[in-house]
Amino acid sequence: MQRITSSVLTFSVTLATAATAGPTVCLDFQDLAVGATYNIGDTFSTNGINAEVFPHAGDAQAKIEVYGLAGTGHEMYPNNVAVEFDATSSGLGHAVRAKFDYWEGGGINVMEVNGSVISFPNFFDFGPLNGSTWPSALGNVTLNVTESPTTGGFLGTVEIVGDIKSLRVGGQELVIDNVCFEYPETNNAQCCEGDSNQDGQVNFQDLISVISNWGSQCP
Repeated sequence: MQRITSSVLTFSVTLATAATAGPTVCLDFQDLAVGATYNIGDTFSTNGINAEVFPHAGDAQAKIEVYGLAGTGHEMYPNNVAVEFDATSSGLGHAVRAKFDYWEGGGINVMEVNGSVISFPNFFDFGPLNGSTWPSALGNVTLNVTESPTTGGFLGTVEIVGDIKSLRVGGQELVIDNVCFEYPETNNAQCCEGDSNQDGQVNFQDLISVISNWGSQCP
């Protein structure tokens, strides 16, 4: 009997662990017109995420163009400005992971997470930030960067892991695309493994739920 119970418990935990990943909202800027410009102080929304333009190294603007540098289709060129994306404006709460693709050709870049500045060792190069951990207003965040040299600069992806409310990115010779925010799973399986009936507890009722549904075909 003990052996059977252990087997069922293992199966129940496996079901919970295999729950689908949390929702992800990605910004590819396809919903913004080519040639659209956003000046300092302007606000706009793209794919349900609110954004605002802030000053950086000069008085310029963020522009939507098709450069073929950071991604495909529409890309954003934050020319001497920084664009802050509000992850919470999706209605899904704080993100647990964010990422963006970039091409950089020089100049001074800027990045902030939750209003806290990330300091660049080489002023413009994201690469040396790989594997680093930085404090933010909502706790530490970890940066993972993959980067490779390309014509006229560097091509790469920045991933931020932690409690993320906002992300600000800007530069001088910087193009970004595919800005994504991943949110936590919303069902009980994430915080309570083995809770197969999702009542917030792991107990005998979960065993009954698994046994009762054994062999069922999922839609």
